Amino acid sequence: MLKILINNRSFFIIFLLWVIFGALLQLFYTPTQLMFWINKHNNVFFDTFFKYITALGEDYIWLALLIIFAFKNFNQEIKNFEEIKLLIISWLGKVLLSISLKNIFNYPRPMEVYQNSGQPIHLVEGITMNHWQSFPSGHTMTAFAFACFTLFVLKQPRLSVFYLFLAILVAYSRMYLFQHFPRDVFVGSILGVSIVLIILFFYQKKHSRKTSEMS
Repeated sequence: MLKILINNRSFFIIFLLWVIFGALLQLFYTPTQLMFWINKHNNVFFDTFFKYITALGEDYIWLALLIIFAFKNFNQEIKNFEEIKLLIISWLGKVLLSISLKNIFNYPRPMEVYQNSGQPIHLVEGITMNHWQSFPSGHTMTAFAFACFTLFVLKQPRLSVFYLFLAILVAYSRMYLFQHFPRDVFVGSILGVSIVLIILFFYQKKHSRKTSEMS
């Protein structure tokens, strides 16, 4: 695990900076200040851009990746079966954690909180506004988990950093579209990366134990 962190230090340094920056913003500003600052800075281009960017947080990304691995496996070694297994376990872990926390907390979303506040709210046409189960952001969890997962599959640190930046855009889009509070995307990003790292840690530990038993 340490080797993976070192070999992909650019990814984890950027992620750490994201976490620190997010923590500082929430320390010095209220959720209301942050939400309406983001909501106020809108234009037609950003409306369209974030409307499509937010779709990268949908679970079909994992399904597409699973299909790619399955097709690759017809022509490559059995190792891809291990990648498919790890992908499924990571995806199930992410889904179960996200659904569990959403139902346990069931926090109101920004629209539910501010719809009668009297403050002008910019909404993007075509986006269905949800009112509950705000914490954590499932889209953000998916995007960051996907970015982290590519580290172990693609083994191309620069490409994984690109996916990390896309994940950050997904997180911002959830606030821009007035679907989530900063805390939702902040925690969602940490959980998304953590669930993949934890599952990989136990997976590698189990694999190492099997290898030692066979030798």
